[in-house]
Amino acid sequence: MSGAPLGKGVTTLRPDRRHLAEQVTPDKLVQAQSARASRWERRRSLRRFTGLRRIRTCGLSTTSESGATLGVVTGSGGRRSAAYGGLTTCGSVWACPVCAAKIAARRADDLATVMRTVDDLGGSAFLLTLTMRHVRGDRLGLTRTERSRRKELEDRVWSRSIARRNGWDVDVDQAASDDDELAALVASEGCWDVLSYAWRSVTSGAGWQADSERFGGLLGWARAVEVTHGVNGWHVHIHVLLCFREQVSADLARAALGPRVFGRWSRALGRRGFSASPEHGWDLRRAQLGDGDLADYFTKMAHEVTSGHRKEGHRHGGRTPMQLLGDTVETYEAGDMARWWEWESASDGRRQLTWSTGRRDLRALAGLGREATDEEIAAEDQDADERIALPRETWTRITAQRQETELLAAAEHDGLDGARTWLTSRGLRWFVATPGDGPPSAVIQPYGWRDDARGVLRRP
Repeated sequence: MSGAPLGKGVTTLRPDRRHLAEQVTPDKLVQAQSARASRWERRRSLRRFTGLRRIRTCGLSTTSESGATLGVVTGSGGRRSAAYGGLTTCGSVWACPVCAAKIAARRADDLATVMRTVDDLGGSAFLLTLTMRHVRGDRLGLTRTERSRRKELEDRVWSRSIARRNGWDVDVDQAASDDDELAALVASEGCWDVLSYAWRSVTSGAGWQADSERFGGLLGWARAVEVTHGVNGWHVHIHVLLCFREQVSADLARAALGPRVFGRWSRALGRRGFSASPEHGWDLRRAQLGDGDLADYFTKMAHEVTSGHRKEGHRHGGRTPMQLLGDTVETYEAGDMARWWEWESASDGRRQLTWSTGRRDLRALAGLGREATDEEIAAEDQDADERIALPRETWTRITAQRQETELLAAAEHDGLDGARTWLTSRGLRWFVATPGDGPPSAVIQPYGWRDDARGVLRRP
């Protein structure tokens, strides 16, 4: 697990989330605002050297000519939460400190809903952790382009096998070339690629079918990937939520499932030249909501991202990617820069959370509906109680002065009145936010001010 538990749902801004009902002291509010400013600053620094084009505009440009919006939600405890809308987002769950926190918080909410559903049905849930041995020289994983090419070549191999079985002609030279290229890609796979292959092996075949019929039947599973970097290089492992229909003790589940699952895991790793420790390569324990379950893992992940870069948070197992980013933007040390670029290229396009499907669909069981993509979650605007609009030129000036989080803090301290005062005192235009996609229709100007030709409020 990464990060320290700081409470549930702190990073989420929707009005129905848990944190709005909590009693938040002024000191905690200042800490939360400082952490937000830290991750916005880390994203700003990341734009200078990221290899992912979409991060360079994340939170910087607006999605329409009318500009951005600023909304405020007031919770039952009186705490205000402010957020912007109408901004471009990258949806990078692995690399962007702002989008990652928002996405992790949503995933935690979904998993908590699943846990409550399983509990209401009288079932039981277990958290399975599977790890693999690694050394410093091991590659993290194939790039997104390499993975796409591997998939294309695998599809060709499958198509040719069908053709041969039906007696159709096959281009022998092209087949040999494709086979050689595919073999080279497989040989250059990293820890992440092998981990994904090993999990597919765990969840296929007669052994998995037999395991799925235990304890009244497997309701489904959800798998999350965690990565750290330490003295022995990249450490990639998975946490899996296994939900069964019947109540089962942890000891029985561990004895009945653990060795069988680990056996398939270990054999699959061996086929790709890796291995796992029989003593430390797996763990299976009972999962209870809010007590070390997979939802708690995502909540902690959100807090790890949200709380900013804290050197004291470095664990014996190594640095999380966000801690690596924190070190990189502080020092620009060559080794950390190289590791960050490797992280971006290997993680790009991979899913952080994967669900079982078909008749063992946990999302369907919990009534969650279609899973939103990372990009969709990052792009969602807050369901604000009230909102004002910021013209594009206003937003440009705010970002140029690095004042985005300062304005959010003003709105959370004194509501939209505080935000309007903050904007007006700096000669920045704002509008009444109106429904629809078009530009705001009216301008509110404080008494005694006028709008000049450049769109800035000036004293007469």
